[in-house]
Amino acid sequence: MGLNAGGLTKEAAKEFGLIVGTPIGVGIIDAHAGGIGSLGSALKDARPHENPFEQSIALIGGTSSCHMVVSREPRFISGVWGPYYGAMVPGMWLNEGGQSATARSLIW
Repeated sequence: MGLNAGGLTKEAAKEFGLIVGTPIGVGIIDAHAGGIGSLGSALKDARPHENPFEQSIALIGGTSSCHMVVSREPRFISGVWGPYYGAMVPGMWLNEGGQSATARSLIW
């Protein structure tokens, strides 16, 4: 995610009204983007030798809920999805758990 996947071809540029070669970015799953934003704040006060990701969790809420953690080493945990290498943070393993349709729980 966040990398350059190439540039627009002549045909695509014409269709979109853009310039040939306009960069095309690689997208990211919405909850993973939220996880990067949430977990990124853990880096703010970290010392160079620390890895705050190893002690942080992101809770992303919307129509579903997702709890995400990243680690340097893969973590195999029964009942938890993953680990997925590089799925959210390049070079790190992602584990996640969640529940579909949890937005209903926010309605009183």
